[in-house]
Amino acid sequence: MTTEDCQRPPQGGLFQGELGDSVKKISRLVRAAVVGALALGGVVAGTSNVSAATSNWGCRSERTGSFADAGHGIHLDSCIEDQWGNNGSGFYARIAVTLDPGSGSAHPAVFPCAQLWKSDGFGGWSYVHDYGCMGTWYGPGTNDAIWISDGGQNYNPGSGAYVVRVGFWATINGHYGYYGDVESPVASVW
Repeated sequence: MTTEDCQRPPQGGLFQGELGDSVKKISRLVRAAVVGALALGGVVAGTSNVSAATSNWGCRSERTGSFADAGHGIHLDSCIEDQWGNNGSGFYARIAVTLDPGSGSAHPAVFPCAQLWKSDGFGGWSYVHDYGCMGTWYGPGTNDAIWISDGGQNYNPGSGAYVVRVGFWATINGHYGYYGDVESPVASVW
């Protein structure tokens, strides 16, 4: 092949009236893919919680390499876990907390909690389940306090995409309230 051959349009193919045949082939492939997706969607949508499976569970720190810095020396990890390791039907929450040493208002004690949220599929999230709180206040210098919700029992939410959101009760700058919003990876039930 010479450089002159590269500058010429190819012979035959789309330049010789085969555009219609190519479009027909693509159209048939697209229709087959749509029908297959609809059939699979019907199977997935009809799955009950009892036979559902999960995927993509784990901890924020496993994906990012670190706990989330919530400010004031507070570091949180949010995990969405499947009790049966990809064969379960729901999730439990796991929280890990590390607090920098120090004292005073710059280093508040925290009372961490976790909730399960579901995606609406359009960028919005709705509250589904309250896993509760760690059950004790953690002060400065706490290193990797870990809590598992409900003794590791799954909450079975039904099919969809979910995150565990972790926050904490604390008094920061003289204001008592609920702070933080550390999200786990998005996990799915189908």
